[in-house]
Formats: sequence, structure tokens, C-alpha cells
Amino acid sequence: MVNLKTLLLAGAIALPLQEPGNWQLLEYSNLPANQVEFLDRGMMVSVNQSASPIVYPLDETTRVSRVSVSGELMNLLNVRPDSQGLAGEDDFSLKIGLVVAGDRRLNFMQRMISPGWVRTLYALAPEGSGIDRIVFLNAVQYRSQLGQQRQHPLSDLVYERNVWVLDRSGPFELHHELESPLDVVAVWLSIDGDDSRSTYSMLISSLTLEGPRAEPAN
Repeated sequence: MVNLKTLLLAGAIALPLQEPGNWQLLEYSNLPANQVEFLDRGMMVSVNQSASPIVYPLDETTRVSRVSVSGELMNLLNVRPDSQGLAGEDDFSLKIGLVVAGDRRLNFMQRMISPGWVRTLYALAPEGSGIDRIVFLNAVQYRSQLGQQRQHPLSDLVYERNVWVLDRSGPFELHHELESPLDVVAVWLSIDGDDSRSTYSMLISSLTLEGPRAEPAN
């Protein structure tokens, strides 16, 4: 059953951003957390040399082919051209993670020794199933890094694609069509500034997941 606070729009899911609802505001054990506020105009994330995941579990596995997001960026990161994502500058003002359904699960020993964020990731899978990976859609600060992608060097669960550019303060509206649809169980937002010692704010006013478009009838 679809949560009434998740708005369905003709094959699209618009995530609620004006109230906490089903959002999970998590923390890393060794980092200061971002400040998150739910306002009439959307979710405001204030970063002060900080980082913390923001997770929204979907009510059911959802096939996603397109992601759209709009909002406003207030200030830029302290990252240099072609260095964003490297050690010491591994910060992004916006990463939208799609947690993909799969068969991978943690065994007892892995649950004991895995970091908290990994245990949280696996817990997002529907009962009796697992996850495959997180695919992050990244906004980079320099156009020279647009189009780059990688498996994150710190985890084989994390894949990143640089699909957008946010290179100035102000309003933005971004869209991305996936190469192929993904079966998604949760959305994982990463908005951080701990590596680069950055201070800024990010307002997300809309975030929509769209399914594959229906083929026209012959």
C-alpha cells in the first residue's frame, strides 16, 4: 500500500519534502551531522564541515528510469578542478542515491563487523530479500568531471555517476534519464562538506522518481 504522504503522479513518485514523515536522518559515528529542517518550501540541509545520510525507504520496490530534482544551492564547496571525489575533497553538494534491489545479504559475522551505514543499507531491503548496490547520481562543481563514473574506492556497494553540474549558487532544476531502469527500494541523499571543510546550504524543493514510459500502441 502506498504511503499517503508519497504523492503519485501518473507513473511518478514525488517524495515528500515538507515534513519528516518516513525520512531517516542518520549519522556517521565519527563525523558531525548536517542540520536538516523540513520547511514549507522543502528540505533544507545545512552543512558545516559535516556529513550525514538522509534516507527514504520506498513502500515497495519501484522501477525507476528518470530522476528529477529542483531546489537552491547556497554557497559552493571548497574543491578544486578535477579533484572532487578524491581523498581530501570527496564531497558533493548533491548526490541522489538509488538503492537497488538484489540478492546480497549480510551474514551474522558481517552484521557484527560492518559499519553502521552498511547495516542500514541492507536493512532497507524488503523482508526476505536483499540489495545489490547504491547508484549515486552526482552533481559536480566543475564541468570537466561531468560524465565520469566509478565504483567508490572505499566500498564495492557504491557506484557513482557524475550526471549534473552545480557550479554556482542559486536555483536549479535537474533531470537525468537512466541508461536502463533500476528496481529501487530506497533513496539515499548524500550532501556533505566534511572532507573539504566546506560550509553551505542545500534546499531540495522537489524530488521525483519516474518509471519507464509506456510504449505507444500500434
